[in-house]
Amino acid sequence: MALVPLFHASAAKTGTSDLPTLFCPTQTDMNSEFGNAEFGNNGWILTGDARVSSKTAWNLLGGYMQFTMDVSNTADGVNTNFYTSSPGKENLGASTYCDDQGDGEQGCMEMDIIENNGKCAMQTTVHTFQTDGQPNNGDCDRWGCAASMPLPDSHVFEIKAMFNEDGSMDVFLDGALHTGYSLYPVPSDNSNSVVVSTMNSIGAVIESSQWFGWAPESDSCPSGSSGGLSSSVLKISDVQVFGKVVQGPTPTLCSELMLDPTPGLRGVAKR
Repeated sequence: MALVPLFHASAAKTGTSDLPTLFCPTQTDMNSEFGNAEFGNNGWILTGDARVSSKTAWNLLGGYMQFTMDVSNTADGVNTNFYTSSPGKENLGASTYCDDQGDGEQGCMEMDIIENNGKCAMQTTVHTFQTDGQPNNGDCDRWGCAASMPLPDSHVFEIKAMFNEDGSMDVFLDGALHTGYSLYPVPSDNSNSVVVSTMNSIGAVIESSQWFGWAPESDSCPSGSSGGLSSSVLKISDVQVFGKVVQGPTPTLCSELMLDPTPGLRGVAKR
């Protein structure tokens, strides 16, 4: 199946690698930052309030991140996600965490590949400037440049985020195009240039969490309550990253696990 975007918008043990490589991070390549996290199947299971991150930061330009997400047992109103952040130093976990809402060292570029509201809806958001800004700002500040849509009825789906050389990002859901799903506002050239410079200089790490407090499409999805978080479960599996190591240790290669990209969503070259 040809991939259609939902929207357009061997290396050394540490340090940079010259060529993009296909990695399949395992438990030893990840930080368990807080909460109940179990690792397996090239992914993790989060129960309740929890977050994990990769020890490695990659330059993803010309590369991608892909994974399978299962929200079958996620409670209404709970935010489950998979995103990147770009700390200015090697990622040690919670102590070096940063995102677009932070200030100083706690503030950094955040690419929300997917944030979900329970089993109801998903949203993709680009945050490149750590400023309060205003709505509808193409520089993608703390308001972000976002797009949302309903989740598949199956509650189990595959996501692929491809990072283009110009700093724009394409996100795929099960390889299908969903009419009208496009970032608003469209990220500006300034926003895309931040992505390029950040990827080249410090890279991006994986972050994935489950929490309650804000979730996309709250007006159209079941509201849920904080009490549902403790038993809510997010499953991520089959994580693959095609990119260049910029910071941190070199993670497990897919070739070391004897995993070959499968037809369809996995392993499809950038358009």
